[in-house]
Amino acid sequence: MTPEEIVALVKAAGIVGAGGAGFPTHVKLAAKDVDTVIANGAECEPMLRCDQQLMAAHPALVIRGMRLVMQAVGARRGLIALKAHYHDAIAALSAELERQKGTSEAADWPVDLHIIEKSTYPAGDEFCLVYEVTGRLIPEAGLPLNVGCIVQNVGTLANIARAADDGQPVTHRYVTINGEVATPKTVRAPIGMTFDKVLELAGGFTRSPSELKVVVGGPMTGHLVPDLTTETITKTTGGILVLPVENEVVRFMSRSLELWTKRGKASCDQCRDCTVLCPRHLLGHGFSPHEIMRAGAYGINVKNDVLTAAVLCCECRLCEAYSCPLELSPMQFYRKMKRELAAAGWKNDIHHRADLTVEEFREDRLVPTERLVARLGVGTYHVWPVAWDESDVHADRVCISLKQHIGVPAVPSVAVGDDVAVGQLIGSPAEGKLGACVHASISGHVVSVSDKTVVIES
Repeated sequence: MTPEEIVALVKAAGIVGAGGAGFPTHVKLAAKDVDTVIANGAECEPMLRCDQQLMAAHPALVIRGMRLVMQAVGARRGLIALKAHYHDAIAALSAELERQKGTSEAADWPVDLHIIEKSTYPAGDEFCLVYEVTGRLIPEAGLPLNVGCIVQNVGTLANIARAADDGQPVTHRYVTINGEVATPKTVRAPIGMTFDKVLELAGGFTRSPSELKVVVGGPMTGHLVPDLTTETITKTTGGILVLPVENEVVRFMSRSLELWTKRGKASCDQCRDCTVLCPRHLLGHGFSPHEIMRAGAYGINVKNDVLTAAVLCCECRLCEAYSCPLELSPMQFYRKMKRELAAAGWKNDIHHRADLTVEEFREDRLVPTERLVARLGVGTYHVWPVAWDESDVHADRVCISLKQHIGVPAVPSVAVGDDVAVGQLIGSPAEGKLGACVHASISGHVVSVSDKTVVIES
């Protein structure tokens, strides 16, 4: 299979980054000058399991997807990065690599495991992961491609393998359901299925709904769900977490931006703890979170280097959820500044330094997952068993978003009254625009079409 054929298959399947913002994968695979492909299996968010369970259940898919990416970009080295305590995943991947040893594919496109010995947060951040695996430092506001690397989530790799070998587009998503539910589990849910129906797959709540809140994503980078009947599974939904209203995660996520900024202006004592533990600062990036707190306290809004450095913040939430003894949030100041810069049409021609030097004590300042879990108050949910359940999930109705990715929404290609089958194309990006194709996740009738969603009922 040629690189062009791989890219075309990935594009037609609507594959996007499964672990983050959903960048269209076919664009990544058109890159050149890549020597290393890294599979991101770090899954550093507490309470989530889907990536490590996928590697344990389907190692051949992950490895096959990795080799297809290597072929597409011409990389001669593939490394699957995962944590040392993912024992089942390591055993399954190791056995599969051993089974394939001696084949021409293994010789042409060698893949190895990179075991991350320390469990820290945010190990899955691309900048941190590339440095951990290769020792290379991605420039400020840069990409792994700037240092000859491509990073793909393991779920993305499995989707690539399915598309290339079986012609399967992305219609389902592995999702971990954890927290105050009867049976925590990871399921393979149809895209567009509403959260209230997905939660039923885990047996429903264990407490009164009035005592609980639901988080989509992880407890660090996720957000609260306002309405379970309208929130739906997308290509990037990795977790649905049910937490008590009094939990630290819920308390922090419930604060408004206005309240965060007011508290910051009134209370910051410039202790520098946010800067000392900031993962991007530790990699040598030229910004210090405590400085934006100082600017906020004095009402400084001149777009100097301190404020424009907001574009370097990865929004990992360590500063507000772990570092600050006063429960303040530089991240919220940075988030506010990003919006202001975007609204003003500001272009980053400042923060692109490549001559980075890692902080001397970085290794001692990495935040252990266990301590973060304790601070978040999710220790019980983080450690208890989460079942892996790949049984078919039936959905009577799905509301499929036409924008589950970075770029423009897909343009619908179906109309009300059309009959569609699972895997059928229902939307694609406009010619020449960055986006991704969208496919039906169930068979049925199209009952609603807008510029944002397509609703299908079986």
